[in-house]
Amino acid sequence: TLSSSSAASDVYKRQLVLETLHEIDAMLDALPPIVRRTFLLSQLDDMKYEDIAQQLEVSLTSVKRYMAQAFRQCLVAMA
Repeated sequence: TLSSSSAASDVYKRQLVLETLHEIDAMLDALPPIVRRTFLLSQLDDMKYEDIAQQLEVSLTSVKRYMAQAFRQCLVAMA
């Protein structure tokens, strides 16, 4: 029936989301703490790099380097 098909689809979608969150969590755990914090401030808090640098008391260049490292780790995790 339509409702059981819809429920199965919802269960499948939830499973995919949970698997993806697990993979993201594992990827973040592999990052050094400052890189993880920089990435989360950028991606979850939608902070600009300049604001992150100020909050973490690091240079803008460091923030850019940390973000590049985090994105590289994302690519490795997705491969």
